[in-house]
Amino acid sequence: METEQTREIVIDGTFFSNFDEFFALMELLLSDGQSTSIPSLENLQALLETQKDRVILLVWENADLSRITFDTNAAAEYRKKHPESTCSADASLYEMIMNVLNDRSRGYRCEVNAVDGLRMAEYDFQVSSLSGTYAVSEITEADIDETAALYRENTEYFESLDIVPDRDTVIADMARYPEGSDPANRHFVIFRDPDVIAAADIILHWPRQDAVCIDLIILSKELQGFSYGSEILRDMLDAFAACGFMWVQAGFDPQNTAAAKFFKRNWFVDLPAETRQSDGKKYRQMIRGLQ
Repeated sequence: METEQTREIVIDGTFFSNFDEFFALMELLLSDGQSTSIPSLENLQALLETQKDRVILLVWENADLSRITFDTNAAAEYRKKHPESTCSADASLYEMIMNVLNDRSRGYRCEVNAVDGLRMAEYDFQVSSLSGTYAVSEITEADIDETAALYRENTEYFESLDIVPDRDTVIADMARYPEGSDPANRHFVIFRDPDVIAAADIILHWPRQDAVCIDLIILSKELQGFSYGSEILRDMLDAFAACGFMWVQAGFDPQNTAAAKFFKRNWFVDLPAETRQSDGKKYRQMIRGLQ
């Protein structure tokens, strides 16, 4: 009896944030480096049809992140670009892709092993690692006035929260942490050059073990619009990735369009739904992978 030929390929949900990137990776793996097709589900089928002489063993790592990225909103965007698509209007883009991968009627065979990621790591995190350019430290009582001054520069941010920022706002933020998180994993930090130029509120291992939550990132007004905020964020993401964290989540008021543009510019994508905190306020949630 002839042994079936197999070809194993591995993809990782942290390495693509939209269908075009997913398709480009699949094309690279299935067409031996050639890239000629327009990204579409039909062309994904055509790629798989070139592999009819073997069984494709596809390991999809961090599939849980892909389920979030390729949600029903992503499906709607896909159908807008491909109005000829006959996929169900209720399906997520992840489901649409899986239907193609698992389709046995077209002569190919693809066995998918979707692996949800919870990577074991040491998570040796140091606050000082958050920037290679600026001095970073935990906010203490001695930093309250300078941090409050930074807050007052960003009145638009606090107006969306119906807050007039002052020393008490900073003191309250120093003590605040999300329900269900460990206070020991919460770091409320400032970036100095040598004056305070930015502040960030991060929670490690929340909302899951291999994640970091950015609850606040705020930059001196005079530095905004010159990519300093993105540079600081990228340094932070590099530090999280070096510790072994797999993804970062950001939460902010839905009316804060500036925050949405900032995180979207830095490759964050929307989670399917807003969350409601114990204070009754809603928060828009965005996410991106790291590894």
